[in-house]
Amino acid sequence: MRDLYDSFEIQKKLEEFSRRATNSILMIDGQTLDMILSNKKLEDRFFLESTKAPSVCVCRCSPTQKAIITKKIGIYTGKRTAAIGDGGNDVGMILEANVGIGIVGKEGKQASLASDFSIDQF
Repeated sequence: MRDLYDSFEIQKKLEEFSRRATNSILMIDGQTLDMILSNKKLEDRFFLESTKAPSVCVCRCSPTQKAIITKKIGIYTGKRTAAIGDGGNDVGMILEANVGIGIVGKEGKQASLASDFSIDQF
């Protein structure tokens, strides 16, 4: 799901994804995610479908969006969340998760210092 600005198009893509959710990875960009999070009906549908997928990849998103996704996954599923990150832009997500894992590396130590666990590589 990329560069979608129309709620009808997003709904259509979510319906397509729902037919194969158990064996497909959901990829979504930050702009499309903004549209989804601004519409409660789309948000509910997105989290319903995305939690069925084996993996969800959110690309080109803001640190705030990372934190929101982490929090809402926990709310919608009732399960604990883990977040792994290696830079300052991952701190909000790491703090929002039940378990935060920071990777020390080229991005610095911000994620590692904010996390519950720190690792040197992933």
